[in-house]
Amino acid sequence: MIVDAFNALLRAGVSAYSGVFSGWSPFIGLVLLSAVFGVGMLWVVGKTSDQRAIGLAKKRMQAYLLEMRVYSDEPSVLLRAQWMLLAQNAKYVGHMLRPALFLALPMVVLYAHLDAVYGKRPLHVGESALVVASTDVPAPPLDLTSAGGVIVDSTSVTASGEGRTYWRIRAVQEESGELRLTTPDGTVSKSVATGSGHGYVSASRARAWWRRLLLEPGEPRLNTADVSRLELAYPSREVGPLGWETHWAVWFLGVSIMSAFVLKGRFGIVL
Repeated sequence: MIVDAFNALLRAGVSAYSGVFSGWSPFIGLVLLSAVFGVGMLWVVGKTSDQRAIGLAKKRMQAYLLEMRVYSDEPSVLLRAQWMLLAQNAKYVGHMLRPALFLALPMVVLYAHLDAVYGKRPLHVGESALVVASTDVPAPPLDLTSAGGVIVDSTSVTASGEGRTYWRIRAVQEESGELRLTTPDGTVSKSVATGSGHGYVSASRARAWWRRLLLEPGEPRLNTADVSRLELAYPSREVGPLGWETHWAVWFLGVSIMSAFVLKGRFGIVL
């Protein structure tokens, strides 16, 4: 219950943000969000790290690099400088480990939400996709029906050894659709996004709380004893300017890190 409420809050926030840029390329919203995250990185580093120790380790590394260049023809001095450089580098990494852990936590939680906007896209009209139901019992009787802008385009295929049942669906209209899976334990639903927009796309529903928190946060808990996961294989989306499209996480990390380095002096943060 708490996980679903938390996910609903994050989904509403991410959906509202992406909606602001609905008439623009999703890359624009991603770049702005990445820059904001870069500023947040600086704040976290400043609050959770020993800035004096980080600055001292960097200065000592620079000194040992200079010593290696000046005394390159003296093997004993060169070896000592190399060893001390490695030691100071280890200290620097150790000082940066704590802020890295603090930064990793929100990113792990937000990743699936951001991927639902920037990593996947809705089905276009006429486009097909697979639906997969993962079951805990071998080959239970399952029936999939649809409503709205999608139709079920095949009969079910069960891979009993894998505990999975497959269907193919097809988008027929640019409107929200819904799948209804009937199981011996009841009926569960799954939303389907169709059209040419770039809003929030929920690829699956899950029963396990950790999957809903980290991997599949788009919809509430899958409340059935027979099916543990109901997944729709949406097409992937790549973003970028002028033909430089790639996975959104590459741009997100690159822009956020660059923003942090550009603004570190203004915020007085040592990286």
